[in-house]
Amino acid sequence: MKSYVYKFNLVSANIFSLIILAVMIIISFLLGFEFRLEELTIPFYVILILYFILHEILHGLGYMVSGASPKNIYYGIALEKGIFYTLARQEVKKSCILTSLQMPFTVIGVITYIIGIIINNHMLVLLSIANLTGASMDMVMFIFIARIKEVRYSETDANDEFVLITKEDLKKKKSLFFNLKEVKDYKKEDFIFKKAKRIVITKTSWILLIIMFALLIVSVFLN
Repeated sequence: MKSYVYKFNLVSANIFSLIILAVMIIISFLLGFEFRLEELTIPFYVILILYFILHEILHGLGYMVSGASPKNIYYGIALEKGIFYTLARQEVKKSCILTSLQMPFTVIGVITYIIGIIINNHMLVLLSIANLTGASMDMVMFIFIARIKEVRYSETDANDEFVLITKEDLKKKKSLFFNLKEVKDYKKEDFIFKKAKRIVITKTSWILLIIMFALLIVSVFLN
């Protein structure tokens, strides 16, 4: 049994996300949706941040309904890296990580997008497109992990890494979106996590969030 530690390639991940964004915009145009740029105001971006937080909460729910312990679910925001994240600080089975990965993509991506198109709700469509864009790496991971017959999943203390535990040789399985950082013999004690804050928000994220909400307040008064 080996532990394969992967680190996300944020450059290729962000490029792929932009491609997904472009594809969703084209699909929306073909479905007759009219984008209104005047709706991209400060309130919209504040709601968007809340939507991304909901995205992470759904990841956590996906973990918990599939067997992960609620006490081992942690959340974080690192806007300087352009990421919100959820960590399950324990080993989980394959079905658990797959459920967690697809939950936001399906619930507040695909389903809400279809509803938004049907009822012609611009805000819901824009939020859904943003979520589908943000969930692009979730689905890349979903496809990568789904192809491994027997595997367990774990996190590391880093917010841009994950671990796959399997007997299968993964060295030949390449991905443009994450790099194989380390391979070592599996040891249970390697996945005993130290105590950590339940929610971690970096200093840069706090500054950006404060600025965003300050702009929201100003925009409300100006209107």
